Amino acid sequence: MLWRTPLCPKCEVPLIRDMKGALVADVCPKCAGMLLSRESWKVVREDWESALALENAYTDTNPMPILALEMLCPICQVPMEQFYPQEAPNLPIDLCNQCGSLWFDDGELGKLVDVFRSQRARETSPVEEETEENLTAEWVYCANCGRENFADSDKCWACGEPLVPESPPLPTPLQTAAEILSMAVGGAGAVLFGLFVTRPQGDKWAAIGLALMIVGLTSLAALRRLWRRGKGTTIFPTYSGH
Repeated sequence: MLWRTPLCPKCEVPLIRDMKGALVADVCPKCAGMLLSRESWKVVREDWESALALENAYTDTNPMPILALEMLCPICQVPMEQFYPQEAPNLPIDLCNQCGSLWFDDGELGKLVDVFRSQRARETSPVEEETEENLTAEWVYCANCGRENFADSDKCWACGEPLVPESPPLPTPLQTAAEILSMAVGGAGAVLFGLFVTRPQGDKWAAIGLALMIVGLTSLAALRRLWRRGKGTTIFPTYSGH
């Protein structure tokens, strides 16, 4: 059987094989997502420096986040399922149950390393009385790009700007209504596309349905990105790297 270069499940471009230290991964040059094998996953848990070096070597160059309705394993071409590491139960990672490969979106590997480091620091520091506030995971939202960061981070992992602790603004009723409308438009488009894509002379309605799906999903992504950002900033920033 001939070896086929795996493609990014989101951008559909060939992945690049890269190696930092003992860590080997297949990385997408566009969205900076990376595919790790079972063996590489074991390396990540021990060699944090190599994991961060690999994370920092690539940056998401897409103008807006790519939404994937179904993530197919680049190796097996079967749907991947969400996997929650024991150390980070709030961080979903895509896992292929057939070959054991894991897919990390841009920044997720860095977040995971931060979790590992925080846990190691707690294990080696003097035992302190834990309160309910300490047990609650807190996020700091970057005022420049709107991405989530751990509370003890100094710089944003996405754009590299210094973090100013602030809570994300709550969506207004108008914003919520706009998001519901976007989901309704996308859902209506999905129904039209599903009903007419296989019917004779249904190309026109199927095309309308596909267009509605794209408009709905794009609008929803833009709205959710917009309400997280600080006032006076553009919707889609130019990332300066890690």
